[in-house]
Amino acid sequence: MKSYFLFESLIEREKTAPMLLAARQLIEYLNIDAIPFTEAKADVGSEFIGLDKLKFLEHYAYNLTRASNEKRDILCVEQSSFISHAYTKELLLNDEALYAHVAKQLAIKHITLNLESNVVCLEQVLIEEVSIDALKQHIKHPFSHFQTALFLGSNACRAQKYRKETLLSQLLTTLKLKSVSHASMYESDGYEVLRTASLLAKQLASRAMLDMFDNAADFVLISDARSFVMFDFYQQELEKIAGREINLPILSLPQLLLLAFGMHDKKSIGLAQHKVPITLI
Repeated sequence: MKSYFLFESLIEREKTAPMLLAARQLIEYLNIDAIPFTEAKADVGSEFIGLDKLKFLEHYAYNLTRASNEKRDILCVEQSSFISHAYTKELLLNDEALYAHVAKQLAIKHITLNLESNVVCLEQVLIEEVSIDALKQHIKHPFSHFQTALFLGSNACRAQKYRKETLLSQLLTTLKLKSVSHASMYESDGYEVLRTASLLAKQLASRAMLDMFDNAADFVLISDARSFVMFDFYQQELEKIAGREINLPILSLPQLLLLAFGMHDKKSIGLAQHKVPITLI
């Protein structure tokens, strides 16, 4: 099995801590060689590239260089950090001027730009390294009696350049989990405007949540730390804006898998820290 750095510096870590806790548990449970990426700079979100492209590239190039020097790939367990690292590597490898600029900026800090490391998503590691057959052996509680609303968000179109959505579909099929059809799968969760237009952000999030709720989802499966913040941490506020009760649990992929594997200790897999109670177990 390949060696990885587990990227843990998610956005708003005080709010997204449950996602990280579950990811660590899953990595340990499956014996994946992924150690904490303690020297990594924190994710700032791919939307930051529109504010300062060069600073954005330098930020993630630092992480790529650190990982490359240690001969480990970067394992991202959610979409925001995955896109930012993968996008940075692609831009620098395909633009000599950008590469030279970022290399010069890092050299000032006595760092030699190195882009040898790959950036991989959790789904890819689970299917290509662990394998579907191995995962099936761990499943004790399939989700055959539940249906989820899969929310990928408006940044998913960028993510598709670096990962295949069919990987996630394979995992859901393995868990015997059905996905409901809903219009908001690729809509905005509102996070990108949260700091500048809080009301608008929560209106966007509440619209998506109501769509998934009205399509009879038992819970929402998110792929991005930003979506977790909007849908779990702020859900009570979303209900006030919508004028309706939603009470729709939010899960990450690691949490979903751990539940299927029979790990029902809410504290150990982060569920005890959710704002919206998990009633699936």
